[in-house]
Amino acid sequence: FAVILSLLAIAVGAVLWSSLYVRRLRRQVGDARVIGQYRLEKQIGEGGMSKVYLARHALLKRPTALKMLKPHLASDEIVTRFEREVQLASQLVHPNTIEIYDYGRTRDGVFYYVMEYLEGLTLDQLVVAGGAMPAGRVIHVLRQVCAALREAQGRGLIHRDIKPHNIMLCQRGGEYDVVKLLDFGLVKDVLGRQSRDITQFQKMLGTPLYMSPERIRSPGDADARADIYSVGVVGFYLLTGRDLFETTSQHDLTYHILHAPPRRPSQCGVAAVPPGLDDTIFRCLAKDRAERPQNVAELIAALDTLASAYPWTQQDAAGWWKGHESAARPAPAAVAPEG
Repeated sequence: FAVILSLLAIAVGAVLWSSLYVRRLRRQVGDARVIGQYRLEKQIGEGGMSKVYLARHALLKRPTALKMLKPHLASDEIVTRFEREVQLASQLVHPNTIEIYDYGRTRDGVFYYVMEYLEGLTLDQLVVAGGAMPAGRVIHVLRQVCAALREAQGRGLIHRDIKPHNIMLCQRGGEYDVVKLLDFGLVKDVLGRQSRDITQFQKMLGTPLYMSPERIRSPGDADARADIYSVGVVGFYLLTGRDLFETTSQHDLTYHILHAPPRRPSQCGVAAVPPGLDDTIFRCLAKDRAERPQNVAELIAALDTLASAYPWTQQDAAGWWKGHESAARPAPAAVAPEG
């Protein structure tokens, strides 16, 4: 009985400490609304583990997106994952990858990092707003996604969470349809510099529809070809406006990913799918990774060949954005939070 009382007292103490901790953070974020050198303006996103705020640097005044870990999730495992995400992602400098500016901890020990602020649409929002994309635009978008992955994979980093929600299409520096690859929360460092894999959360996070069969079988089993599979699923979605596997349960979805032959985009009633693009996406979707393009450079070469036959120009892109101005200005989503 004494042991039970002791455990109960510890639990009550933990609840009270957590309540005080959250109140202190709310005062810091809600009243002062200042984190380090950044003044928070409004919340613009929220995922299972974090919240994202529009913020401005106190001196530079430029808009940024500040991603902050939720205090009640600040276990050693989650903090490790959060820190690894920013440390690995900050190595990347490709213009199609979101740029990391800064990171740190609040006075109460809450981890945060700061990245470039983007206005635009995720690919998921874009398809909802405008329907399936024409082939030329799909090629243009996938080419940029692959360019970002080429740098990452060249540094030994596998993204492991390629999906429409984690890819944004923006207007940047007078250019239309600029891709930004977001959210490196599940990144894997295959060169072993930061090889610790948080497998407990690997199984919980990520979107099964876009995961390769080998990752479904074993979440830690991922090389560059797992990202290539995910690019194929994204390409299928952009061309058709439909999911690769349309199922009603998680169990059925898992079965289809592991065993059901993938459909070609041309089998989904889409008009004028170029045979070369149809074949390229279908190759990416092979169950056996040995039958996919073996590296992202090979996929880029195939897309470059297709781009010359099916161009998507800045005039084409500008016409789309001007015709969808209301859809193209949602509450800005600087990053797609995980979960």
